[in-house]
Amino acid sequence: MIANPTMRAATRRRLPRFDREWTKFAVGVVLIALVVFGPQLLGMATAGRRLDPELKGANGPRNVIVILDFMPERFHSERVTSYGVFSGRDGALNRIRLRMVSPENLAALADIPWVARIVPMK
Repeated sequence: MIANPTMRAATRRRLPRFDREWTKFAVGVVLIALVVFGPQLLGMATAGRRLDPELKGANGPRNVIVILDFMPERFHSERVTSYGVFSGRDGALNRIRLRMVSPENLAALADIPWVARIVPMK
């Protein structure tokens, strides 16, 4: 028995539309995931460049200067100072001195994408 040609045409027209809807849905999910997790993934991927080589093998708490590429707002300052003991600015508002930063907190600071560099305090 041969199927009705108009029924086959209708079926062919529906399938690509179904695929397009799922494609749009998948693209939307991916975009939302990038917005939510993108900064964290970027921070983790580029953390090695932020941390000074002298600090990479830290065994105990270290005194560091966190350098930002912009003038920090209150949020940025509070977030950075939560990783160690705030001990002032190092000449400019975008250079924050932190004391007693543990090796785990050094790694966590390096994961923050808006931190430009972390250097040892001299």
